[in-house]
Amino acid sequence: MISLKLEDKLYWGRFVGGIIMGIITAYFKLYQPTILVGVLIMVVAYMLSAIILRIILSAEERSRLGRNLYLSGAATYAASWLITLIMIYNLML
Repeated sequence: MISLKLEDKLYWGRFVGGIIMGIITAYFKLYQPTILVGVLIMVVAYMLSAIILRIILSAEERSRLGRNLYLSGAATYAASWLITLIMIYNLML
């Protein structure tokens, strides 16, 4: 069985989280009246996930991750959100 490091789990979790947020944003049309609303919701969801992880992880794990707790997978989260949003939006048309 493959065992992933904590950073890898965090990265892939954010990747999947971006896909889920993209689906939610497209399905509930959270991009209306402007896409900036959708972007704001995506950013708030990312911040909430970081806060929840900060609460869940032990002090040792938080110190070991350092800034990676907040930055690891951030670009992947945004890219997967955007790609999923575009795909679902076009499929719903």
